[in-house]
Amino acid sequence: MSTPLLPWSRLAGWALFAVAFGVTEAVVAFYIRRTGGMTPSLDYAQVWAARGLPFTSATNVRRAGIWRAEQVREVGTLLLLAGAAWGGGRNARERLALFLFTFAVWDLAYYAALPSLTGFPRTLTDTDVYFLVPFAWYGPVWFPVLVVMPVLLAASLWLLRYANSRER
Repeated sequence: MSTPLLPWSRLAGWALFAVAFGVTEAVVAFYIRRTGGMTPSLDYAQVWAARGLPFTSATNVRRAGIWRAEQVREVGTLLLLAGAAWGGGRNARERLALFLFTFAVWDLAYYAALPSLTGFPRTLTDTDVYFLVPFAWYGPVWFPVLVVMPVLLAASLWLLRYANSRER
């Protein structure tokens, strides 16, 4: 019995899943920002400055009352992406490639949907908190966008090449 291949249509299905999840994450971020009393359209450095606080550590995220919610959301996101890749991949390499592909598409979809919901980011130079797991990572929005584009390309090419090599 032959194993199913990973053609463009299957990769498109993974992309659709990742886009839908990225948009859903943007909606969740909208609610977290609103619950934390963050002014729409401001980046994190501007939110803290408006509150008279320096943007030097994750302490401000704790003060905003969103630390735990953000950590739980982030762990849930990673588990959902990993679980989907685990269930859809046939071996460890394909699972890793599917995880990287869906993570990259999810991240791009998140940043594409976020401005229409929150007004943030206004530019790619706005400061964002990327992750709070295992520690706070933050910087300009352009950085994760720049990082995931080559990951997306490499994972896509690897998945398609791998599928084609298994076809022969």
